[in-house]
Amino acid sequence: MSRAPVLRRRILSGVTLDARHSFYSPNGIPNRLPYFSTQRSFGNVPKRYALGRDRPWVSYALVLSASAAASIYLYAQKQGKIRLEGAQEKSHGADPSLNPNAKEVMRQHSGTSPAHIADLPREKAVLTTAPDVPPPIERDHPVLLEVPLETTTKMIQLTSAYKYEAWTFNDSVPGPFIRARVGDVVELSLTNRDETGNPHNIDCHAFLGPGGGSAITTASEGETKKAYFRLMCPGVFIYHCAAAPVPVHIANGMYGLIYVQPEEGDLPPVDKEYYVMQSEFYHEPPEKLDNGRLSPEVEFSYPNGLREEPSVVVFNGHEAAVTRDKPLKARIDETVRIFFGNAGPNLTSSFHIIGSNFTNLYRDGDVISPPGRFVQTTSVPPGSATIVDMKMVVPGTYTLVDHAIFRLDKGAVGYLNVSGPERRELYGSNEAPAP
Repeated sequence: MSRAPVLRRRILSGVTLDARHSFYSPNGIPNRLPYFSTQRSFGNVPKRYALGRDRPWVSYALVLSASAAASIYLYAQKQGKIRLEGAQEKSHGADPSLNPNAKEVMRQHSGTSPAHIADLPREKAVLTTAPDVPPPIERDHPVLLEVPLETTTKMIQLTSAYKYEAWTFNDSVPGPFIRARVGDVVELSLTNRDETGNPHNIDCHAFLGPGGGSAITTASEGETKKAYFRLMCPGVFIYHCAAAPVPVHIANGMYGLIYVQPEEGDLPPVDKEYYVMQSEFYHEPPEKLDNGRLSPEVEFSYPNGLREEPSVVVFNGHEAAVTRDKPLKARIDETVRIFFGNAGPNLTSSFHIIGSNFTNLYRDGDVISPPGRFVQTTSVPPGSATIVDMKMVVPGTYTLVDHAIFRLDKGAVGYLNVSGPERRELYGSNEAPAP
């Protein structure tokens, strides 16, 4: 059903989206990005500009987004014509794009058809919101894993001063933590309940194929898309929305983590597991209301994102997520594991926990290679994730930070509260500890 040509606008950092004008993605989904209001971002200029006429950066951004979408589409078309089985090809050594265990999984499950998938036992994925993590998977066989995701918008308390309209998976930022196992087939059901008219999809870094799934999951408002993905590589991976313009969808909160357990030899058991994601938000200054006060709500700023100048850097979607609202907890002699992801969209995280080190560090989410030992700080670039284990030996409050330390004052801080009796033989003084 076509939409009536009404003036329906969506403000994104002074960017006005007008529903009368659209360009189309390769999947035929209208992406409403034609006319821009740059008044708040660039001072006293006329309220509306035709696309790119007076603000070249607007045109560049749209051309790049459209080019990327077209490239993905053409690549997908090309890949669809490649025969994966049959004629023998010259060997050029190990495939560098696959985990060493992936080829064996591919051999076991080559020729998988819808009928083959239907023969797998069904299981509903346990989905948790941060900082909680689903329990480890104990089964020793693959399943058809049902993963229902919904896209929504939600007003969140971003900081103590400002509210912000986030774009979410399953009404949370970050989106739910998904736990699966190598060999599982994810039955992803994506329903778009975003009433603003924006299309959404999934690019999951654990899915092997064009766009990480985004090429076949783009859903317009009110639509549900279903797709199937065989999990071949173990590790912890980011997923995010990749609908155009990709940076806007990520910057507004559309990301999460999936952990794919190995078929054999999973990580050693620990006492506590937690889910933490770092991300940035870019917003305009608050508007002045009619009563002279500043608005308690702020809106997304595309220019600030382009300049890589975040207003806020946070853990788990807002300033108080891992402090006042839900600090992490443990007892002495417990081992704590954190699945840590960095959604970006721009900044690399120097993840550190003040007062501890990482007994085991599974860099870049690699759970096959031997872990790093007793590491103090680890770099996690945008679009990546890692796993850290810590043995807690002294009670007290431990602080999660990005050790690009000025970001602490932008909100990148969390607490791990460890309870238990004092260990003065390990940590002591005649002075009382400072709060």
